[in-house]
Amino acid sequence: MKKTLLILILLVTSIALTAQTNLSGTWAYSFKPQGNPPKEALNAGPSGKLVLLKMENNKYRFWLDVTVGWPSYNVGETDGTISFVNDTASFDNTFEDAEKPCILKFKVANNVININAMSTSFNCGFGNGVNADGDYTKLKAQPALNNQWIKKEYPEAATIVITTDKTEVYQDENLLHSFAPKQYFSKGESMPGIVQTEKAIYTEYITASGKFMYGWIQKSSVKISKTQ
Repeated sequence: MKKTLLILILLVTSIALTAQTNLSGTWAYSFKPQGNPPKEALNAGPSGKLVLLKMENNKYRFWLDVTVGWPSYNVGETDGTISFVNDTASFDNTFEDAEKPCILKFKVANNVININAMSTSFNCGFGNGVNADGDYTKLKAQPALNNQWIKKEYPEAATIVITTDKTEVYQDENLLHSFAPKQYFSKGESMPGIVQTEKAIYTEYITASGKFMYGWIQKSSVKISKTQ
């Protein structure tokens, strides 16, 4: 009986630890090019990079970039949100009203995220011969994920600056649903205005402590310093 109880305790502890694992960071793979590349392309083989930022619970924002490298250098990139159930997650852009399905399966095991593309590269908007399949290992030396990095992901977005002392961040563009607990931006903080409606702006932001914030803020609470 005691042994059974101990096993149950260890099992519950293991499940709890797995649930608490934060997958945020940069994951990648790279290979040498095949054939006889020129000297300047010796390290320009197939590669992929996956960036994950935790939103809440087991939900993550992701950015994916892949290339076949030399000689065509065709590339592919996509982004979205995924939710892990145990060690797996799925991305299906048809939920975002896409005309062609881009379906990606994510599986975590031994500090590696395996991506299995369930659709053609063209459905994901990738170049010829490019696919997302591969084992992405978490980099030991993590690149900085900060607001400068966020802004580079949205080069055509307007830059907005908070002009009020305390601006609440909402889950919806109608500014009706608060986060729990409520989230706020402070006066002077700068971020990209990714999507705009008549009265609201959607943005994404990384705090000094590394927390990823996202959502809609009241348009009257910001100054647009660069238009699209």
